[in-house]
Amino acid sequence: MSRFGSRLHRGHWYGWLFWGVAASFFLYEFFIRVMPSVFLPALSSELDASPVDLGSSLSVYLWVYAPLQLVVGGLFDRFGAKFLLVGAAAIVGVGTLIFSQTHELETISIARGMAGFGSAFAFVGAVYVATVWFSPSRLALIAGITTAVGMLGEVIGQTPMVAAVDTWGWRPVVMFGGWAGLVVAVGLLLIVPMRPTWFHDRFSADDEVVVGFFRGIAKVLLNWRLWVIGVISATIYLPLSVVAALWGNTFMETAGGYTAEEASFATIMLAVGWLIGCPLAGIISDRMESRRWPLIVGSIGGGIAMTLFLWPSMFGYYGLLAIMLIGGLLTSTQVVCFAVAMEICPKSLRGTATACCNFITMMMAAGFQITIGWILTAEVVSPNIQRTSGHVVNNANLLRDATPEQFRLAMAIIPAFFVVSLILCFVLPETAPGSNAHGRGT
Repeated sequence: MSRFGSRLHRGHWYGWLFWGVAASFFLYEFFIRVMPSVFLPALSSELDASPVDLGSSLSVYLWVYAPLQLVVGGLFDRFGAKFLLVGAAAIVGVGTLIFSQTHELETISIARGMAGFGSAFAFVGAVYVATVWFSPSRLALIAGITTAVGMLGEVIGQTPMVAAVDTWGWRPVVMFGGWAGLVVAVGLLLIVPMRPTWFHDRFSADDEVVVGFFRGIAKVLLNWRLWVIGVISATIYLPLSVVAALWGNTFMETAGGYTAEEASFATIMLAVGWLIGCPLAGIISDRMESRRWPLIVGSIGGGIAMTLFLWPSMFGYYGLLAIMLIGGLLTSTQVVCFAVAMEICPKSLRGTATACCNFITMMMAAGFQITIGWILTAEVVSPNIQRTSGHVVNNANLLRDATPEQFRLAMAIIPAFFVVSLILCFVLPETAPGSNAHGRGT
C-alpha cells in the first residue's frame, strides 16, 4: 500500500476520494457525539440520574477525547493516517454497541470513554489526509470543508434521530450506530492508502525540525499563541460542543416550551449555519489574508446569538430558527483557529498543532458540560431542601422540575465567555500568509 500511495500525486481527483472517506469518519463521530442530546430525558428517567450525574457520565467522552489530542497529532505526523483511523473507527463502533446494551451509568461512562478515544482521531485524521493530498496553501479551506462534513453528522443526529427513536426506541437506534462505525472502519481500510514516501520531501530543511515525540508536543504547547487560539477556538465552538451536543434541546423544551422535534430542528439550523459557513469562513480568511478579523466577527456574533438564545421563545419559533442559523454562520469562523494553530508551528508539527488546539477546545467543552449540569442540579435541589428538610430529591425528575429561570442561569455562562474570546482576539498576532503582521515559528 505504501508503494501504491507513492505512485499517486497531490492535486488529482483521487485525493478527494481519500479525504472523503476519512471525512466520513468525522461525520460519523460527530453523530455519535451529539446523539445522547436527543434522548437525554429518557436516559435520566431510566437510569434515575440527576443532571450532574448525566453531565459527568456523558462528558467522559470529552475527558478522554481531549487529552488524546496531545498524542494523536504526533502519531499522525510519524505513522500516517490509514491504520490509526481504521482502529479508531472500530473502537467508536464497539463503544457505541456497549452503550446500546447497558443499564448502568458506570458502563455508559466506559462506553462513552471508548467512543471518545476513537473519535479523538477523526477530525485531525481527516485534516491530515487532506494536507497530504492537497496544496498546503489551502489550510483554512481544508479545515472549513472538513468541519462542514461533520455538521452533516450533527444534522443526522437531531430531527432524524428523534423520529428514529420515537419509532424504534433509543437502544436499537444506538445499536445501529455502533454497527455503522464498523462499516466506516472497513471503508477506511479498503480505500485510504498509506502515506506516500514523497510527503516529507515537500518540507525544506528548515521546516523539517526533527524532535522526539513528546518533545514535539512540548514544543507546540510551550507556544503561548497556541493557548490563546485554543481558548478562542473552545469558546466559539461552545454552541456545538455544549448547546448542540448535550444541553440545548432540553433547554429549549424547558425554557421555550417547544416539543422535542421543534428543539431538534432548531439545533439543525445551528448545524446548517456551520455547514454553509465553514467553507466560506476558510475562503474569506484566505482571501482577506487575515485570521484575526473572522475570529472577531465570530466572537461578537456568537456572543449576541447565544445571549438571545437564553430566551428561546422571545421572538417566536421562527425567530429562534433565525437566531440559530445566524449564530451557526457566525461561529463557523472557529475553523480558522486550526489554520492559525498550523501557521504558528513548524510544518513538520502541523498534525500536533491541530491536535493540541483541539485538545484545549474539547477540554473546555467537557468542563462546560459538567459545570452546567452542576449549576442546574444545585439550582433545582436547593429550593426543594429549603421548603422542607424532609424533602427527598428524585434524581429522575430533576431535569423535569427545572424552571426556565434555573436552566437559563446555568446556560448563561456560555455567552459570558464570548467576552473573553473577543478580548483574546486582539491579543492574538496575525498569522495569515501575505499579511503585514505575518509571523511563524515558536
